Amino acid sequence: MGLTKLRLPAIVGLICVAAFVNFLEVKANQETDDVVSAAAVWNPDEDDLADLGDACRNEADYGRCFIDEMGNFAPSEAVAFSHALLQQNPSRAGYLKELREAGPVDLAIVAYPAASGLTQGWVLVNGTPALVNVDDLNQLPQSAMVKDAQFQVLKVKYPRMRLVVEEADRKTDVTPAILALSAGSQRFLIDYALKEPCQTCPVVAHAGFGFDFDVTGKFLGVKFIKIAPLDR
Repeated sequence: MGLTKLRLPAIVGLICVAAFVNFLEVKANQETDDVVSAAAVWNPDEDDLADLGDACRNEADYGRCFIDEMGNFAPSEAVAFSHALLQQNPSRAGYLKELREAGPVDLAIVAYPAASGLTQGWVLVNGTPALVNVDDLNQLPQSAMVKDAQFQVLKVKYPRMRLVVEEADRKTDVTPAILALSAGSQRFLIDYALKEPCQTCPVVAHAGFGFDFDVTGKFLGVKFIKIAPLDR
């Protein structure tokens, strides 16, 4: 057997190994190539937020000013996230406080430093679209909710009852349930408060909605799940 014949299997083997290593590297890059990553997290100190507030307090477009000034304190990835967030409905100036990996789609904890009501909220990121703001009540199928028997019973007792996002439901130590559905799809169970419109009115129930994504992270829509009355 010639020397060339002896070397050929080894050369082929090396080529196969190199191809496999390259495949793993490409796969790893695909798995970590998220639109929103930990690099977009920003933890400003109180002085930075105070300076931002002072610079933008009298501006007509507070959100735009906030992002422009934020570039003096935060990394570019954080500014890019805040810019994308401002395009959402409702548009509010905020920044990424924490990112929690959850599969194809991740949970972003967002801080709204100048908000008069909700100061922290949730956004689902890294799917398609890249940002889904779960605190936008306009995208919830409330018509399905009002047909629910539990809702109708509560509505008799609390005729002005409405759906709201409560600060207590978006605390840092609160995390939505995440369910694995068929074929690798993913559901985030998000709770919203039901209460009458006054500052001292108590929350009487929670309404649960499911935000569904397929195995690739494509947003499939929102479904009403259930009403959970609070014991009083």
